[in-house]
Amino acid sequence: MRGILQNFFDNPILTRELRRRMRGKALVYSMIGYIMLMALVTVLVLLFKMANWSSSDSQAMLEALTATGRSLFTSITIIQVLLVLIVAPTITAGMTTGEKEKKTFDFLRVTTITPWMYVLGCFLSTFFYVTLALLCALPLISIAFLYGGVGRDDVLRVVGALLGGSMILSSLGLYISSIRERTRTAQGVVVFMIFTFLFVGVALLRQIQAWLGTGTGLSSLAQGVTVFNLVIPGWMVVALGFLALTSVFLLLATRKLFEPEETRAFNHWQYALIASGIIALFLGAFRGTTVSEAAALAFVVVGCVLLMVAVGCFAVGRMEVGDEIWHLKRLLPFLRPIDQTLPFLVLVGFGWWYALAVLQFTAKAGNSPVPAPLLLSIAMVSLAGFAFFCTFARFATAITVGRKGAGRWAIGVMAFFWAAVPIFAQAFHAAFSLKDTLPGAFLQGVSRVSPIYVMVEGIGAPEMYKTLDFPMVNGLAASAFFVLLAVGFLVYGEILRYKRWRGFDYHFDMPSR
Repeated sequence: MRGILQNFFDNPILTRELRRRMRGKALVYSMIGYIMLMALVTVLVLLFKMANWSSSDSQAMLEALTATGRSLFTSITIIQVLLVLIVAPTITAGMTTGEKEKKTFDFLRVTTITPWMYVLGCFLSTFFYVTLALLCALPLISIAFLYGGVGRDDVLRVVGALLGGSMILSSLGLYISSIRERTRTAQGVVVFMIFTFLFVGVALLRQIQAWLGTGTGLSSLAQGVTVFNLVIPGWMVVALGFLALTSVFLLLATRKLFEPEETRAFNHWQYALIASGIIALFLGAFRGTTVSEAAALAFVVVGCVLLMVAVGCFAVGRMEVGDEIWHLKRLLPFLRPIDQTLPFLVLVGFGWWYALAVLQFTAKAGNSPVPAPLLLSIAMVSLAGFAFFCTFARFATAITVGRKGAGRWAIGVMAFFWAAVPIFAQAFHAAFSLKDTLPGAFLQGVSRVSPIYVMVEGIGAPEMYKTLDFPMVNGLAASAFFVLLAVGFLVYGEILRYKRWRGFDYHFDMPSR
């Protein structure tokens, strides 16, 4: 507890950043420009809306004033969103890289400053800056109350969402800054990722709403979520989500701060805690309720992401040397020759299978619209793909130098099979009108190597997955495909590994190409 309080209240990095910003001209000029921009937008909105106020009808006049208040509030909110989306992450993206460019970063490693102290100091300084900017906008937002159309709850929701978004993006900027060397590169990567995820997220949200209907998912979340018979309000769910994502990015930044090339994103216990917590929350929310199609789709997507993270963290790396040593290895010598990563990946796969089995039992008991055989097919496809990705990551480690190169190969293969293959297959299927044809059936079968596509197909055509016949055939076909690939890459990778590491002495030699 003393260390935690020291990171917040006796943090030299936070003190340095606050002094540098508060004593400089940049903060004053930026705040003046920011307030002047919002004031100019406020005046322009009022000038454009004044033409609608000269109505003799009192009802029309009231509606015009209400529209003015909403337009004024929306315009100021847009400026604040741009501040959160661009300014906050670009500031944090240049903190660590700025130290590296000034050749002062190495001095931090010989001081008593811990990675958590440095990361939290940079994060809190940026968060305070964004909070100050949002507070400066409140007097202008209060003008909207004079015209109506905006309530106290609207302001609280917007300010809370902007603060939460700034926390996530600032922590993301710190993570990117910790793994990059140049400030411009880190800032460009952050801005590109933000707008890419923004556009992709909007497109996916519209597509999901087209599949499932516009009234599913978000409306129920606003009413609250019941987890293990405990009702959690909707605002608290959103706040906890913001805090969880921020904590994950800050954890990544601390682990990559001093050793960006060698350190894994998560160690075994951190990943186990995060993954089991997410899965437990989903299963707790499903308990005693009807599993909706939107909730099942979200569960499958999150589960596939967790499997891919496990591959990137633990299947990539030189397992012969080992990146971490469990405490049991120090106590039990017979465990030392065994690589701890392999049984851990087996436990990850078993945990995902158990979660799907619990969800399948819940779907059967609650007469959910999600067929239980569909979940069986997803389990077979996802676990077979997970096994292949682990094998390919080990193969990529054998043919590349360093964790970064092997990780890029592994991420590319995972994205290819579970995202790119179904997207391009369905694009060809729709472009050439291949329905009820042999090439069309082939493309549909190729798309089913992705568990996410299987879930989407099961939502669109649940009658295909109501019996075990089609799910078993599809699951066995996809599993056989992944197993053949896994065996091929395993054999070829071990041959390369044996040739490279034959006669290698860990104490004196280095691996040769």
